[in-house]
Amino acid sequence: MPVIDVVFPPDPSDPTEEGPCFWPVDVACVAGWGDYSPSVQAAATAWSTYILWALTGRRFGACQIIVRPCGARCQGPNGYLTFPVNSGSTSGAGMPWMVPWIDGGIWRNCGCAGGCTCAADCEVRLLGPVIEIESVTVDGVIVPETSYRLDWVGGAATLVRTDGECWPECQDMNADITETGSFAITYRRGISVPTSGQLAAGMMAGEFAKACAGQDCALPAQLASLTRNGVQVEVVDPSTFLENGLTGIAMVDLWIRSVNPARKAQRSRVYSPDVRPMRVTQ
Repeated sequence: MPVIDVVFPPDPSDPTEEGPCFWPVDVACVAGWGDYSPSVQAAATAWSTYILWALTGRRFGACQIIVRPCGARCQGPNGYLTFPVNSGSTSGAGMPWMVPWIDGGIWRNCGCAGGCTCAADCEVRLLGPVIEIESVTVDGVIVPETSYRLDWVGGAATLVRTDGECWPECQDMNADITETGSFAITYRRGISVPTSGQLAAGMMAGEFAKACAGQDCALPAQLASLTRNGVQVEVVDPSTFLENGLTGIAMVDLWIRSVNPARKAQRSRVYSPDVRPMRVTQ
């Protein structure tokens, strides 16, 4: 049975605004948070979560996406054949009993019957990390959760059909996901924000709210030097913190350093010209 490999562009959710899809904020350690207006709270939350999302390598926050898989076609000249160069009739002389084939960036031997691989009879591979499968629809009808399971194969999330049926190899891309001929998987992709990250976002939001209200806060100020009554004060330029991937708030920076010690701007990705792009819908 076929194995369907789903491949996405870098940001399959195609958000209307860049930033984390979902980053809960815990303000348990923020005194007086309830005294700020809802607009200040919303601004402080948006500001803190975006900054932490960027400074931690754009890793955290789970996005909901809807993918429409399409199966591999081992018959017909729809992919790249190593040998022979023509995927026509196998009855001629010199044709191999197995045909090496690049399917979605993966080498396969097509043409053999029976257990050629260690894959399940019917499965769909998803680009992870996958936090939760929210729904699966075939022909616009929701497939019961008891009809499939989520496996991990070589680190890849794989949705396995378990009720004796199989996922469609092909679908009508002109049809809506609620219509006959469609096949769609809705799931949340990404890494959940850990509790420590939720607390860090809350602390940072609290400092921003103080600044917004004109109160003293821990956000770094751009003061080079100040001498008064024999006391000298020198504050580092905030751009220095940003260059090092930090905020200037000690507790928040401790968390940033713990999850992004190499100061990566984003996770590494590998692309291949042999990988077929996958259709993602809103």
